[in-house]
Formats: sequence, structure tokens, C-alpha cells
Amino acid sequence: MIIKVRVISGSGEPFMENGILIVHTRVERRNNMANRDVIHQISQYMKVPESRIKFMSGMRSRTKIFSIRDETV
Repeated sequence: MIIKVRVISGSGEPFMENGILIVHTRVERRNNMANRDVIHQISQYMKVPESRIKFMSGMRSRTKIFSIRDETV
């Protein structure tokens, strides 16, 4: 499954809007920490382990694309 994520500064619960998952983070962008926080929030929202979530694009952008691997593969 491919998922598009929009990252916004601040606090709040993740939610879907027009097919895009909106995620809030208060973590600094240094050392990839904010991206790790985003992956953690995606895993909680989608109820999948973080190990099944893979970055596809947008490492330095607010709009990111992730791949979530099926558990049967």
C-alpha cells in the first residue's frame, strides 16, 4: 500500500483528509528525528509495525510518500 503523508508542526492526532494522512510533529528536524516520529505515528495510526513502513520520497519535504508492506509478503 502506498500512503501520502503531509507533516505539520505542532501537536495533534493524525487524521485523513482527501486521501492524505495529516501528521503533526513537535520533534526537531535534526538527525532524521522528525521523520522517525512520523513513521512512529503512521505505525500507530495504521496499526502496523514500524518495520513494515518504508520511505519512498520526500525525505526533506513536508509531503512524503511511504510504502506499507503487506504482512503476507
